[in-house]
Amino acid sequence: MLELLESLLVVVLMVPIVMAVILGLIYGLGELFNVISKIGHAKEHDKNTSAKTDVTSERR
Repeated sequence: MLELLESLLVVVLMVPIVMAVILGLIYGLGELFNVISKIGHAKEHDKNTSAKTDVTSERR
């Protein structure tokens, strides 16, 4: 009976810890991919800006 209570206590303590670790990993990966995405979009933005500049200079 004592072993069962010890196991229950371990589970009660470990479930929130493991869930917090998993949520932290999800959040961390999301932030990482946002940074990677911003780098990619910055390159696209530079290309679009130069293309728009070329179009406006041709109109003059």
